Order: sequence, then C-alpha cells, then structure tokens
Amino acid sequence: MGDRFDRLGARHANVESLLRRPGIGHNNGPVFDMSWGAWVWRRASAEAWKAPKPEVARMRVKRAERLGITYRELTSSLMDSGAHLGAAVLPLSLAARVRRGPLDSYGHREIIIEPRNSIADLVARFGGRLFILGDIDAVPAMSDEERAGFLALLNRAFDGKIEAIGWGHDGAAIRAMLKANALPHQEAFLVGSGIGHHLLGEAAGLPFTKDIDTWLA
Repeated sequence: MGDRFDRLGARHANVESLLRRPGIGHNNGPVFDMSWGAWVWRRASAEAWKAPKPEVARMRVKRAERLGITYRELTSSLMDSGAHLGAAVLPLSLAARVRRGPLDSYGHREIIIEPRNSIADLVARFGGRLFILGDIDAVPAMSDEERAGFLALLNRAFDGKIEAIGWGHDGAAIRAMLKANALPHQEAFLVGSGIGHHLLGEAAGLPFTKDIDTWLA
C-alpha cells in the first residue's frame, strides 16, 4: 500500500532546500576532528579572522553601522566574495501596505501607499543604497503607466530613500533589478522575515539575509 503514495512528490518545493541547509552555526567547513583537512581549515579560519589594522577595523565598523548589520556579517561577506557591501533589498510587502482608494469622478482609483511605521523609521536610518522588490500582484490591475510611476509614489512615502524597484517574486527578479542598476549581487543583502525570504536571498545569490527584527538594531 505504501508504494501507492508518492511521499517525495507530495513535499513542498522548499523542503529539499531546507533538508540540505546546515545547522545553526555551521560555516560549511569540515568536521572538527584531528584530520589534516580540519587542521588546515582551523588555521585558515584563524588567519582570516585575525584583527585588522585599527583604521581598517574602524572603517568597517562605521560601514556596518550605516548598513544596519554586524561587523562580522560585513567582514564575512568581504572574505567570501571580495565585494564591499553597500546595498539592501527590501520586499515591498514588508515595507508598506499598498491599496487602492475609492473611485473618483473619472472612475479611477488611486494607488495609496501606507508605510509600516517601524519600517519607515529603519529606512530613514539606513545609510546605503536601498532597492525594493515588489510582487507583481502588489496592486490589483496595475497598468504599465502606474507601474512606471510607482517608484516616485513610493519615494514620497519614504523621503526619496529608494533607488529602484524591481517587479517579481524570485531570485531572478532580484538579480535583474541589481544588474539593471549596475550593482553586483555580491554587494547587496536581503532584509527579510522567515525562511521564505532566506531561501529567496539564497536563490538570488546574495551574501546573506538580514532578519528585519535585527536590522539596524
């Protein structure tokens, strides 16, 4: 009877990704045993995390503070890719509530953007380049003209802090948005909430995803 039920086929698409994810605190290195490979890994890790010159450390601390991340996150990203972080990607659904207003005399319903109070405060403090990923269905029946003017409308609500908006819901949409703005994906991180956003950041090849509850904390 058991062979009549495809357990693997019934799994959600994210399950396999979750099963392959290492545990908390794992850095994808070898098992810490007495082998030669483990010894080489420990030596290389210690060398990489050796304290830099004071002026370099101060510069990194200031950059991390502007971006709302930790010194270790900034340094780890630099060592992994050689790229300097300078931008964040924030999903529109986390940044604001978007809805349509009542019908006017011309039969048109304007788009209304209501920033989430706590996020608006964080965006105001952020000192890097900020990009928004908007779900294609964020506003029902949005015309091409409305989508073209959406960034200006969004910046009225966020005091001009947003550089660009990309439309989509996957890693490819993030990569396309960053590429269109001449920004290597290694220089941006995702601000998100939950495992879904972590998987989204991984799919886009971003260095890491910063939990919104600890962003600029």
